[in-house]
This record gives sequence, C-alpha cells and structure tokens, in this order.
Amino acid sequence: MSASSIEGRTLLRREEIASTVERLGAAIAADHPEGVVVVGLLKGGVCLVADLVRNIPVDCSVDFLALMPYGAGRSRVALAKDLDIDVAGRGVVIAVDIVDSGLTVSYVRRLLSERGARSADVCTLLDRRPSRLLPVDLRYVGLAIGTEYVIGYGLDFEERYRNLPLLLATDPETLRRAESANVDSRGER
Repeated sequence: MSASSIEGRTLLRREEIASTVERLGAAIAADHPEGVVVVGLLKGGVCLVADLVRNIPVDCSVDFLALMPYGAGRSRVALAKDLDIDVAGRGVVIAVDIVDSGLTVSYVRRLLSERGARSADVCTLLDRRPSRLLPVDLRYVGLAIGTEYVIGYGLDFEERYRNLPLLLATDPETLRRAESANVDSRGER
C-alpha cells in the first residue's frame, strides 16, 4: 500500500524530514565536536539513525539497542539486543523515532549512565508530549506532535509502513479498514 492510498494528514514530507534531520545533525555536531556515539533504538529508529549519522560531520560511532516493551506480565523494559560498543567516558546521543510516555528513553538514559557514559542526550524525530508519564529532557527534537497515530519513516502499524518516505498521521482503524478492503478486492493480502 502506498502513502497516497492511505487516509491521513501528512506531518512531514520527505524534503521536510531531510531538512529536520540535517538540523538535528548539525546541533549534535556543535555540541559534540570531539565526537559522539549514536545509539539507535530498534526498530523504529533505524531510518532516523541512518540519515542522522550522515549529517553529523564529526567522529561518529553507531550502535543499536532493542528493547522488549512493557507488556502483559512484565513490569519493566528488558533488553532484547544490547550494545556492542563500550560507552564509558563517551558522549552518547540516543536516537529514537518518537518519545511517548518517556519510560523507554528514561530506562536507556539510566542504563547508559550506569555504564559510565559522559553524557546521554536524547534526539527524537517526534515528541508526543501529551502522552508523557515521566518527565524527560529531550535535547534534540524534530517536531512536537499531539496524540495522533503516526506511520512512516520507521514508525509502523503492525510492522508495516516503516518504509513510507514521509510521516503520516492516521489511525489504526482507518488502516485496518483499508487493508481489509484491499484484501477483499484482491482475494489475498
């Protein structure tokens, strides 16, 4: 399904995303002239990290964390994939697609601090402040949004639409209806 076939409101087009990520990369470089470790949060942060590091003109290392979110029977975040890089004594920027409740980035900042990172700043493409449960200091923010559901540029709906080259505000029910109609018209998914 293409972006043009999905009902919704475009938050950022491809060019606007590129401009935003360029601005974020320049700010990170200005704050970390000695170099930085960019830690991306999988899976949603992959697009942001790929573009962000190309816009940071200082020494830059990249690594990823994957987390198992809060869920049934779990009262806390758990690591599914840990870092390969030692962050002790280094400036770190956590790159994340969207900050909602603040629980995940708070956990990651605490983890990096415990591992001796000199700093652990947060860079998010989208800040969904109305959903915040914990106060979180976000050093680099692309766009503040409301509570709308967003897909594209790494953000998904049931593991789909991460590859859309834009950010689209829609809702899960609209996506379910569109997919159901698409399946019915083709007889398959």
